[in-house]
Amino acid sequence: MTGDVRQSTALLPFLRRVPFLAGLDDRALAPLAQASQSRRLAKGETLFQQGDHSDAAYIVRSGSIVIVLITADGRELAINEMRPGECFGELSLLTGRPRSAGAVARTATELVVIPRQEFLLELEREPALARRLLATLALQLQTSAEREGTLAFVEAPGRLARVLLRMERTEGGRGFVTVSQEELAQRIGVTRQTAARVLGTWRRAGWIITGRGAIMLVDRPALRRCAEENAASR
Repeated sequence: MTGDVRQSTALLPFLRRVPFLAGLDDRALAPLAQASQSRRLAKGETLFQQGDHSDAAYIVRSGSIVIVLITADGRELAINEMRPGECFGELSLLTGRPRSAGAVARTATELVVIPRQEFLLELEREPALARRLLATLALQLQTSAEREGTLAFVEAPGRLARVLLRMERTEGGRGFVTVSQEELAQRIGVTRQTAARVLGTWRRAGWIITGRGAIMLVDRPALRRCAEENAASR
């Protein structure tokens, strides 16, 4: 058995479970599995930078990837987080333009890398994949619009409360999140000092407990009120 065959055999069961590829049979998935490769990233390692050439789409197999945008004034804004089973990087393949944002491993991460040529060929062969791509892009546009609205109309404490509550739900509702103050600042578009000041106020009020790389949400109702009141006051 050749290495390519082993690679295809290993990736095919995973690709069958990817929501983005739902509805495709093995006849359609096999060429993707054959052409794709696995890639591992260490925590904090950069996959690609904003402005890089687009040569592949990616599916998260384990871990998580943060999508980072560099704003006009030089700030880094974390605009999305990709988790197992989620695909990213496909839009740049369609447009042929450089990457509109960067991608960094939030944790130790394994990716499935789908080369640009095979991805575009499969789009031409499989109308079902094209429909899934359109649906995914529409959802991304909706999410982006909602995020921009939040950044524009909610003050920093409200944005921070929303992000913490959303991350806590995403990480299983265990009452804490694993995140640094720098990453939180990136996610809401403020400086690290601003995020630290808000967290310090909440810590003194007993809403949260902070540790190295983790935050425990002690008073979630208070955080929810903060998120809602900041939105309503605008």
